[in-house]
Amino acid sequence: SSKIAKVVVFGFSTNSSAAAFAEHQNMLDELGCSQEITSFVLPTGMTINMNGTTVMHMFAVTFIATASGIDITPGKPDHSCIPFHLCSNGLPGYPDRRYNSDRNHPSGMGWTSDLCMIAYALVVAINVRLDGTSSANVIGDATVNVIVNKKENELDVNKYNA
Repeated sequence: SSKIAKVVVFGFSTNSSAAAFAEHQNMLDELGCSQEITSFVLPTGMTINMNGTTVMHMFAVTFIATASGIDITPGKPDHSCIPFHLCSNGLPGYPDRRYNSDRNHPSGMGWTSDLCMIAYALVVAINVRLDGTSSANVIGDATVNVIVNKKENELDVNKYNA
């Protein structure tokens, strides 16, 4: 829907789905979603649905390791996935919150060489301009909200299609 575009752009430009929260609520109201359901689904999704952040962590750590000459076996990224998923769920909603985690996780795995630090700096420099994780989270939260509203027969279909 074109109604979600402004929220996606806001999430992208601020690098924070939390910053887009109020605009997100307004957009879901314009889509015909129930305020009662939105008031539960949206905050829950905003704090738990951090899949974009988890995927970004995995890409960042894989890049840091390969750029530093560290051999990544299939088990190592798999081993990192659970801590990254747990970490992303606990991250606060301020912009660029995940860079601390991207830096700490490789250190915890013993990847502290100068090459690792240079690769980490590249991740930060590139990702600041290309961040899409907040946009992905905003879209996911809106989609789930519409689905729950539809399943609960709370979606105003006429408003949604307008």
